[in-house]
Amino acid sequence: MQTEILKKTIKEKIILDKEQQKIIAELDKTIDKLELELMEVKNIDKNHQRINGLLRKDVDKLTKENEYLKKENQVIREGNDYLGIFNQPLLDEIKKLIDDLKKEAEAGAAVVRRHPGNTLFLKAIQSLTRTTLKIQGIYKKITRKN
Repeated sequence: MQTEILKKTIKEKIILDKEQQKIIAELDKTIDKLELELMEVKNIDKNHQRINGLLRKDVDKLTKENEYLKKENQVIREGNDYLGIFNQPLLDEIKKLIDDLKKEAEAGAAVVRRHPGNTLFLKAIQSLTRTTLKIQGIYKKITRKN
Protein backbone atom coordinates (compact mmCIF):
# COMPACT_ATOMS: atom_id res chain seq x y z
CA MET A 1 0.00 0.00 0.00
CA GLN A 2 2.77 2.38 0.81
CA THR A 3 4.39 1.59 -2.47
CA GLU A 4 1.17 2.39 -4.26
CA ILE A 5 0.91 5.69 -2.48
CA LEU A 6 4.54 6.34 -3.25
CA LYS A 7 4.00 5.44 -6.92
CA LYS A 8 0.92 7.65 -7.04
CA THR A 9 2.81 10.52 -5.41
CA ILE A 10 5.73 10.14 -7.83
CA LYS A 11 3.31 10.03 -10.77
CA GLU A 12 1.58 13.20 -9.56
CA LYS A 13 4.96 14.89 -9.05
CA ILE A 14 5.96 14.00 -12.62
CA ILE A 15 2.68 15.42 -13.95
CA LEU A 16 3.17 18.58 -11.89
CA ASP A 17 6.77 18.89 -13.11
CA LYS A 18 5.65 18.62 -16.75
CA GLU A 19 2.93 21.24 -16.21
CA GLN A 20 5.41 23.50 -14.48
CA GLN A 21 7.85 23.06 -17.35
CA LYS A 22 5.13 24.06 -19.81
CA ILE A 23 4.28 27.13 -17.69
CA ILE A 24 7.96 28.01 -17.38
CA ALA A 25 8.42 27.65 -21.15
CA GLU A 26 5.42 29.93 -21.81
CA LEU A 27 6.71 32.46 -19.28
CA ASP A 28 10.15 32.40 -20.93
CA LYS A 29 8.53 33.11 -24.31
CA THR A 30 6.51 35.95 -22.77
CA ILE A 31 9.65 37.38 -21.13
CA ASP A 32 11.55 37.24 -24.43
CA LYS A 33 8.67 38.94 -26.23
CA LEU A 34 8.43 41.67 -23.56
CA GLU A 35 12.21 42.25 -23.60
CA LEU A 36 12.05 42.71 -27.38
CA GLU A 37 9.15 45.17 -27.02
CA LEU A 38 11.06 47.02 -24.31
CA MET A 39 14.07 47.41 -26.59
CA GLU A 40 11.81 48.72 -29.37
CA VAL A 41 10.20 51.21 -26.99
CA LYS A 42 13.63 52.39 -25.82
CA ASN A 43 14.66 52.95 -29.45
CA ILE A 44 11.45 54.86 -30.12
CA ASP A 45 12.04 56.94 -26.99
CA LYS A 46 15.59 57.77 -28.13
CA ASN A 47 14.26 58.86 -31.53
CA HIS A 48 11.57 61.00 -29.90
CA GLN A 49 14.13 62.66 -27.65
CA ARG A 50 16.35 63.36 -30.67
CA ILE A 51 13.42 64.76 -32.67
CA ASN A 52 12.25 66.84 -29.69
CA GLY A 53 15.76 68.26 -29.39
CA LEU A 54 15.75 69.23 -33.05
CA LEU A 55 12.27 70.75 -32.73
CA ARG A 56 13.36 72.68 -29.64
CA LYS A 57 16.26 74.15 -31.63
CA ASP A 58 13.84 75.16 -34.40
CA VAL A 59 11.42 76.69 -31.90
CA ASP A 60 14.23 78.67 -30.27
CA LYS A 61 15.45 79.87 -33.67
CA LEU A 62 11.93 80.91 -34.72
CA THR A 63 11.32 82.63 -31.38
CA LYS A 64 14.48 84.70 -31.85
CA GLU A 65 13.45 85.52 -35.42
CA ASN A 66 9.97 86.52 -34.21
CA GLU A 67 11.47 88.87 -31.60
CA TYR A 68 13.73 90.38 -34.27
CA LEU A 69 10.76 90.93 -36.59
CA LYS A 70 8.75 92.54 -33.78
CA LYS A 71 11.59 94.98 -33.14
CA GLU A 72 11.96 95.63 -36.86
CA ASN A 73 8.22 96.24 -37.18
CA GLN A 74 8.36 98.74 -34.32
CA VAL A 75 11.24 100.56 -36.00
CA ILE A 76 9.26 100.68 -39.26
CA ARG A 77 6.21 102.09 -37.44
CA GLU A 78 8.32 104.75 -35.77
CA GLY A 79 9.95 105.58 -39.12
CA ASN A 80 6.56 105.81 -40.81
CA ASP A 81 5.32 108.13 -38.07
CA TYR A 82 8.45 110.27 -38.45
CA LEU A 83 8.07 110.39 -42.24
CA GLY A 84 4.39 111.16 -41.96
CA ILE A 85 3.16 107.95 -43.55
CA PHE A 86 -0.30 107.33 -42.19
CA ASN A 87 -1.47 104.14 -40.60
CA GLN A 88 -4.62 102.28 -41.66
CA PRO A 89 -7.00 103.46 -38.89
CA LEU A 90 -6.22 107.06 -39.83
CA LEU A 91 -6.81 106.32 -43.51
CA ASP A 92 -10.13 104.72 -42.61
CA GLU A 93 -11.14 107.87 -40.72
CA ILE A 94 -10.26 110.04 -43.71
CA LYS A 95 -12.26 107.78 -46.02
CA LYS A 96 -15.28 108.02 -43.69
CA LEU A 97 -14.91 111.82 -43.59
CA ILE A 98 -14.86 111.96 -47.41
CA ASP A 99 -17.98 109.78 -47.61
CA ASP A 100 -19.77 112.00 -45.06
CA LEU A 101 -18.80 115.17 -46.95
CA LYS A 102 -20.08 113.67 -50.22
CA LYS A 103 -23.43 112.87 -48.60
CA GLU A 104 -23.71 116.41 -47.21
CA ALA A 105 -22.83 117.93 -50.60
CA GLU A 106 -25.46 115.76 -52.32
CA ALA A 107 -28.06 116.76 -49.74
CA GLY A 108 -27.11 120.43 -50.18
CA ALA A 109 -27.35 120.12 -53.98
CA ALA A 110 -30.91 118.84 -53.62
CA VAL A 111 -31.78 121.90 -51.49
CA VAL A 112 -30.16 124.23 -54.07
CA ARG A 113 -32.32 122.70 -56.82
CA ARG A 114 -35.46 123.46 -54.81
CA HIS A 115 -34.32 127.02 -54.01
CA PRO A 116 -32.23 128.18 -56.98
CA GLY A 117 -32.41 131.80 -55.91
CA ASN A 118 -30.36 131.33 -52.73
CA THR A 119 -26.91 132.12 -54.16
CA LEU A 120 -25.21 132.19 -50.76
CA PHE A 121 -26.23 128.58 -50.07
CA LEU A 122 -25.28 127.64 -53.67
CA LYS A 123 -21.75 129.06 -53.17
CA ALA A 124 -21.42 127.21 -49.83
CA ILE A 125 -22.37 123.89 -51.43
CA GLN A 126 -20.01 124.48 -54.36
CA SER A 127 -17.20 125.24 -51.89
CA LEU A 128 -18.05 122.09 -49.91
CA THR A 129 -17.94 120.03 -53.11
CA ARG A 130 -14.54 121.50 -54.15
CA THR A 131 -13.11 120.86 -50.66
CA THR A 132 -14.42 117.29 -50.69
CA LEU A 133 -12.81 116.66 -54.10
CA LYS A 134 -9.47 118.10 -52.88
CA ILE A 135 -9.52 115.90 -49.78
CA GLN A 136 -10.40 112.91 -51.95
CA GLY A 137 -7.45 113.69 -54.25
CA ILE A 138 -5.09 113.89 -51.27
CA TYR A 139 -6.49 110.60 -49.96
CA LYS A 140 -5.83 108.92 -53.31
CA LYS A 141 -2.22 110.18 -53.32
CA ILE A 142 -1.67 108.90 -49.77
CA THR A 143 -3.17 105.49 -50.48
CA ARG A 144 -1.09 104.98 -53.62
CA LYS A 145 2.09 105.15 -51.51
CA ASN A 146 0.85 102.42 -49.14
